[in-house]
Amino acid sequence: MTTMYEHVGGEQALLRFAEHFHASIQRDPLVGPLFIAGSPDHADHLAAFFCEMLGGPARYTDELGGFLSLMKAHLGMRITEEQSESFVRHMLASADAVGLPDDERFRTAFVAQIEKAAGFTRKVSLKDDSPMLDAPHPELGRWKW
Repeated sequence: MTTMYEHVGGEQALLRFAEHFHASIQRDPLVGPLFIAGSPDHADHLAAFFCEMLGGPARYTDELGGFLSLMKAHLGMRITEEQSESFVRHMLASADAVGLPDDERFRTAFVAQIEKAAGFTRKVSLKDDSPMLDAPHPELGRWKW
């Protein structure tokens, strides 16, 4: 069976997606300031995250800190529900803009996982600390069809 990573066209497709998303979301007055204040490497890290989540290389975990890095990046940000919803809209608009597959099977799974990820990061962002920062850290789960 083809992975979601292979289905979208691999690393280059996901890098285009991440770069488009990053540029787009920075222009959003509601959530853009969170991204402007963040890491200048966000698009690269986001692409690595998506590569891993969709079944490709595990560079996000192996080189960029994996779950712990994800947690630390969002703790204390106080993401609102409206900001989370805007994040999802920008993700899906970027997927369309760069031509990620729009077949029902992929998009259903992709939308569900994006919404789940947005909910997780919002929940994490409402705290300044978390017991999940203590080792051992969970592994990032791969997204399934």
